[in-house]
Amino acid sequence: MKFRNLGNKIKSGYGALALIALNSIIMFLVLNLIASAIIDFRGQLRKKADAATGRYSFKKYEDPVKVLFPDLEKNDINTLLTEIRHVSQVFDTYTQFKEKPFVGKFVNVDVHGFRPIKDQGPWPPNSEKTNIFVFGGSTTFGYGVTDQQTIPSYMQEILTAKYPGKIQVYNFGRGGYISVQERVLFEKLIGSGIVPNVAVFIDGLNDLGYGDDDPPHTKELTKFMAEGEKPPFTNCVMQMPIFKLMFGHSNHAKAHSRNANEKIDNAIKRYEINRELIQAVSKAFTVYPLFVWQPIPVYKCEAKYNLFATFDYNRYMPYLKQGYENMVRHVANRQLGDNFLWLADMQEGLHNSLYADAIHYSPYLCRTIAGKIVDALESKKVFNND
Repeated sequence: MKFRNLGNKIKSGYGALALIALNSIIMFLVLNLIASAIIDFRGQLRKKADAATGRYSFKKYEDPVKVLFPDLEKNDINTLLTEIRHVSQVFDTYTQFKEKPFVGKFVNVDVHGFRPIKDQGPWPPNSEKTNIFVFGGSTTFGYGVTDQQTIPSYMQEILTAKYPGKIQVYNFGRGGYISVQERVLFEKLIGSGIVPNVAVFIDGLNDLGYGDDDPPHTKELTKFMAEGEKPPFTNCVMQMPIFKLMFGHSNHAKAHSRNANEKIDNAIKRYEINRELIQAVSKAFTVYPLFVWQPIPVYKCEAKYNLFATFDYNRYMPYLKQGYENMVRHVANRQLGDNFLWLADMQEGLHNSLYADAIHYSPYLCRTIAGKIVDALESKKVFNND
């Protein structure tokens, strides 16, 4: 009898535990579904908020965009906008990342890491010609314009008309790059035995836009490395929606450890140091370097010529406007050399649409910048031997 009662108690206890366990599992699954829904909902809200600011309003053809591309039909503009959105980035040694090879009608990325331009020269470059490598961020790459409408492509067009068959330009602009990455890429190319005659570095927007010392994706790469040190079970658990909701946004509102002026001053100092390092390498390998300080939409740009003027620049690039104002004083107080080209205020007096989205240049502005760069190179008699 005692054994029967004990058996009944065990059976009853097991049933209760099983019911509790089952309910706990169901509750855990329900909580994960709710957490997943909340994460998705937050993502949708962020997308709507971003869309409302106007940075990438033109996800498909709209009448205002025709002003930017008068030579393209509606279907072609849609194709261009679609291809631009599908350009992605992959890991690259030393520089962290680069644009993934891409083949499209208007947007292409070569497997060797550059974006093809009009009358693109061969790779490796022909050493009998004057080779110009252009480095920079997404404005140099040409997000928002076709392969033939980038700054390097217009440089090629202008130079071919003046020096037929003698000069080859290569577009090494990459989305998100700061001056540190451009220097490393420059050194990487030279280290592989490919040395240009001229190297153009177009900067300002990315170095000052965010005020951070680290390149984009540093946070993700740091997280990836840190997760490699954790047990697989821990990584698996942390991928569950409920834990992502609880811990995934803990650093979203990171407090600024330094004030704006200190961040900006450090960014300018970093740029100056990279400029000096590039000049040292260039001298050792007989390369002429030209440093271009680029125009931006929040400095000396009339809002009526920026279709995206309502974009919240202060939210997404909080140090950009003040950074440029600080840079004006820095340039005035220092002799930056005759190979430094100040284009920050070049938008004054320009009466055409200047931006393809909130930060990337229109074809018109790309062509105008290209002309200024070519003029600067010619004034230094870079092409005298051709």
